[in-house]
Amino acid sequence: MTYEIAYVLVLLAVALVLFVTEVVRMDLVAFLVLVVLAVGGMVSPQQALAGFSNPAVVTVWAMFILSAGLSSTGVADVIGKQVLRVAGKGEVRIIFTVMMAAGVMSAFMNNVGVAALMLPVVMDIARRTGVSPSRLLMPMAYASLLGGLTTLVGTPPNLVASGALEQAGYEPFQLFEFAPIGVPALLIGSLFVALVGRHLLPKEVPEHFQESMQTAGAMLKFDYEIDKHRFQLKVGEGTSVPGQTLESLGLGSVLGLNVYAVRRGDETLTDIDGGFVLRAGDLLFLQGSVEQFQYFLGWRAFEMARGAEISELLALQHIAFLELSLADGSELLGHSVEELGFSSRFPGFIVSVLRGGREIRSGIPLLVLQSGDCLRVETREENVSEYVKSGCFSQVTRIEGDAMDVFYEESQSLFQLEISEWSQFAGRRISETRVGEVLHLRIVGIARKSGENYFPVGDDVFQPGDKLLVQGSRQTEDILHGLQSLELSQGNELGDLHDLDVGLAEVTLSPQSSLAGKKIAEMNFRRRYGLQIQAIWRRGQVLGYGLSNESLELGDAILLTGPGRRIEDLATDADFLVLSRQDVGQPQSKGGGKAWLATLVMLGVIVMVLFGVLPIAVAAIAGVVVMVIGRCLSMDDGYRAIEWQSVFLIACMIPMGTAMQESGAAQWIAGGVASVAEPFGAWGMVIGLYVLTSLATTIVPTTALVLIMAPIAIGAAVRLGISPHLIMMAVAMAASASFTSPISHPANVMVMGPGGYRFIDYVKMGVLLAVVVMLTVVPIIAMMDWS
Repeated sequence: MTYEIAYVLVLLAVALVLFVTEVVRMDLVAFLVLVVLAVGGMVSPQQALAGFSNPAVVTVWAMFILSAGLSSTGVADVIGKQVLRVAGKGEVRIIFTVMMAAGVMSAFMNNVGVAALMLPVVMDIARRTGVSPSRLLMPMAYASLLGGLTTLVGTPPNLVASGALEQAGYEPFQLFEFAPIGVPALLIGSLFVALVGRHLLPKEVPEHFQESMQTAGAMLKFDYEIDKHRFQLKVGEGTSVPGQTLESLGLGSVLGLNVYAVRRGDETLTDIDGGFVLRAGDLLFLQGSVEQFQYFLGWRAFEMARGAEISELLALQHIAFLELSLADGSELLGHSVEELGFSSRFPGFIVSVLRGGREIRSGIPLLVLQSGDCLRVETREENVSEYVKSGCFSQVTRIEGDAMDVFYEESQSLFQLEISEWSQFAGRRISETRVGEVLHLRIVGIARKSGENYFPVGDDVFQPGDKLLVQGSRQTEDILHGLQSLELSQGNELGDLHDLDVGLAEVTLSPQSSLAGKKIAEMNFRRRYGLQIQAIWRRGQVLGYGLSNESLELGDAILLTGPGRRIEDLATDADFLVLSRQDVGQPQSKGGGKAWLATLVMLGVIVMVLFGVLPIAVAAIAGVVVMVIGRCLSMDDGYRAIEWQSVFLIACMIPMGTAMQESGAAQWIAGGVASVAEPFGAWGMVIGLYVLTSLATTIVPTTALVLIMAPIAIGAAVRLGISPHLIMMAVAMAASASFTSPISHPANVMVMGPGGYRFIDYVKMGVLLAVVVMLTVVPIIAMMDWS
């Protein structure tokens, strides 16, 4: 083994570990591979960047845009009507028809785009036929992968395999060269799922789901779960609540409760947001933990002091009050308080800053310290010496007696609160609870059995039983007392949500959503969209309350309520896919009725490639130009449709294939594999590489996997004297048939939440389907003439 071979193989091993562990993003790993290869001299600068002009890369991003054009012009609605007409009512027939529809589209569209396009279609079919979505969504996702096996443009691994052949000096695959193998795989795979595999899927929906579908007209499979978390509160007379807005009252931010309707007299109001002003006598209908609210009723905020009394009381807790004059040349000058991490560096809290004869009390974290500033600080007695020794202050003065009156305004109050095991704050970091931003409370200290903690930082975690010493304003006191003045009302005076003038919709994040990983509280969801999140279905579990600190994930099914027009607006939002809706009109297609034009453009691209008029990359770009000019979608929509992670992953991993060839690493591995497979002959090698590739799809991105396997497969083919096309076809088929886990392909992740699937559901169905596909495609590959 030479130095060059060792260098490339070690880099490959590190890249695989990073791909599997996901310690670093996959696209960043690919960039690192490119840089390390170039810096180490394994490839030239031109070879390192060649991937960005590779026809396979260009074709991949162009196909993403073409798929988006077909989706945005309403092709899904047309397909859905035809599928429903052909499928009838029987489950076997519905599954097979849905799979064939998804498979045929996936032959010419990106399979993630097909899954996104078919999701609402399948949900509508489930609603109309009474078949559970869990019986249809996984088959639809698998069909989008099976359809990708039928053409060159069906899936990125096919394009990458073709590009690898061309780069090695062989003829690339033609557009329909995959069809004799892929079409039988699609047919047999669909029949297997419809006849056998469906019995491995989650069972039929329970009776209460069936009744819900028939009476409510919507397939909202977890709506009944949240009924258990609904209750009413009444705004009483003579309290501080009338005149406050929902946002200022803090029901959501403080208690994690969701107000979805208000009864005012004989009128029921559902188009409400954070600015809705409450009146005496209003009846609030909420979703959340009634137990948590009942606990809060007993959580009395014991006011300990007000105004100037605060400093006197704190002094008894061994708190010292200091005035710190900044020294000329102090290293603190020119930096903001937040930037300096003042509270971590000097244990304590800046109450105010004196500057030029005026006192600054608000916005202190962002305040940039200047020469002449005097900081008024409270800290523990034992920490005073740290301020003196720091050398950052020209004068450190202790404030005592009557002089302490200047520290706190009359509007300030000191409270003692307690965290119980029911509190949504228990087990969370202080920074996560947002008590500072929401309630404008400053936690002075925490008392617990293990001891006292004065001036806790944001990373400190609240524990059940904690007693908090907090400082806030009278407004904070009003919020606390206002919440506790609400009267818990029994019964269900509102009735069923379906009887209201309110839309109910189930949505999921689109593959390109910018909201994945963001917390609901950070998004201001209610204010931004005019809708309320009632529940989230995630990996078979219903999250029904305390959702503000939850982060949205790809694969979540999200139940929303709100005015119908708001849900229609959401249906045109690029971040969401609307799966089911109740009592809401169908949104207008963004494409303005241009499904016919988008379809003709796609057919034109296929014809040009089929008859050799244009190379596939050029034909795909031409199709993109016509779709944009024809206003099937905007250029901005096209950019958003591209999965840039996949594009950069392919472009940056192409140099790895080059390095494996030129360093001799591919031939070295191929020789080792060939020696092991030699007793089994050439077909032992083909089957071995197929199985290895199929297993690796569970943990390695499929496009990167093909780029890694390509030089090994081609080297093995040359060594054994078989056609490189034969062995590359097997590798491409194995890489595209990634059924065995939800994380093996984005299409699998997308249906996980809406279908209510668990990880084991994919394993049970996916492993058997992978075996069926292998038993189908390998004999056909063996029978074909590859000369």
